[in-house]
Amino acid sequence: MRSLVLTYGSGAEALARRVSQISGSPIAEATRRQFPDGEQYVRVSGEVRDKDVAIFQSFAFSPDRLLVEYSLIADAVRGMGCRRVIGVFPYLAYARQDERFSEGEALSAKVFARLIEASGTDAAYTVDLHLHRFQTIKEVFEIPATNLSAMPLLAENYLKRAPGGRVLVVGPDSESSQWVKAVAEVIPSVCTILEKERLGDREVRVSDLSGSMCAAAVIVDDMISTGKTILEVLGKLKESGVKRVDALVTHSLLVEGAYSKLKEGGLNSLITTDTIATEHASVSVAPLLADALVRYSASGR
Repeated sequence: MRSLVLTYGSGAEALARRVSQISGSPIAEATRRQFPDGEQYVRVSGEVRDKDVAIFQSFAFSPDRLLVEYSLIADAVRGMGCRRVIGVFPYLAYARQDERFSEGEALSAKVFARLIEASGTDAAYTVDLHLHRFQTIKEVFEIPATNLSAMPLLAENYLKRAPGGRVLVVGPDSESSQWVKAVAEVIPSVCTILEKERLGDREVRVSDLSGSMCAAAVIVDDMISTGKTILEVLGKLKESGVKRVDALVTHSLLVEGAYSKLKEGGLNSLITTDTIATEHASVSVAPLLADALVRYSASGR
């Protein structure tokens, strides 16, 4: 069995430490600072020679800076003689631009993946990666890559506090059907998938609800940024007479006062994970990542 060492960028240090506690894998500490002109400095301390090194980095809020930081850490452990570099990206930025929607646009999802690969990454792990126009993560990365889902963990957490009876599980768009299905396998429910039209970076329109209404509903999506999509669905549910509405979301960026707007709109609770470190994270993906990394390192692939 190959031994596994964990290290981290500033976007996922707490999560790396949780995975270390669960897996028993040691942490190689990362020291980071910034020079006066904005350049970054990193140094990794620990025994990594001939080890598999998993570098944890979430790319929320400052993805460009965090990518450079990740690349420097990857180079550092390579220079220390590690066996393989495993990139662990609980939240991967730039995935929403997964098609050239207009002439002259960059295909950001693949560009970001190529930059990660060029840093010397041998394998990658993500959590609920935005895969709208890609069938699998293998179309995004050219290195071995695995996309894990936090939705069963979120659904199990909801089930502990759920009201009795069936719940309406709602997906805002066709992409969310994969997560709706995963949640429905845990929660006794009826499901509906809406249609979404994006009117700009901050405005969306969703289709009207149809079919059986329940007293309680759960909105399921991979990400909240400004919260406009969840707010639109929340409004439709409230108009239809649904009394209690919760949301299960893997990645919660919650920019521009999104959380306050959701609560003001009548959302009962937001159940979200620590793929992005926020005060609202109540479900940890650490067990999911720990299991996957230990199995990967032990497999010798």
